[in-house]
Amino acid sequence: MRKAVVITSAAVVLTACWLAWKQFGGEHPDPPPSQSRETPPTPIAPLPGTLLLDGWGEAETPPVEDLRKLRALTLGYFSVIKDLSRHPIGGNADLAACLLGDNPEQKAFIDASHPALNAGRLIIDRWGTPIFVHPEAARELTLRSAGPDQTLFTADDLILAPDGREVPAEP
Repeated sequence: MRKAVVITSAAVVLTACWLAWKQFGGEHPDPPPSQSRETPPTPIAPLPGTLLLDGWGEAETPPVEDLRKLRALTLGYFSVIKDLSRHPIGGNADLAACLLGDNPEQKAFIDASHPALNAGRLIIDRWGTPIFVHPEAARELTLRSAGPDQTLFTADDLILAPDGREVPAEP
């Protein structure tokens, strides 16, 4: 009988050791799908300009709204990028480059494929004409669209002053 107790005890100890080995040191079965070790892909957030320029050039909105959206984006840019001395904005090409990430923080605010940009990476109005960007001061820009005739400095131009007021065009 003593031999039976020893064999049973040995079997219990071996079973306990085997279970411990499986739990702590042995091979683990694949986790259930809810506990998968793979991290799901992180969704890529849209750039801030994508959100601010939402609806750019849509026929349902007045054309001056495009300039207002661009103004909102530049105000956002100026609030994030404090040092403008290394990348001053002297016109459309400078503003577009800064919004694309050529700025002191190297932060992109808009993607190069956005419909507000042409192939030459200039900001364009809904008629495809580059917007005239005139700096009044370091953080103050007048924005001018050539309008439907696609010719700057004519009566149908759309002008947004640095303070956001729409200014009538004078031929």
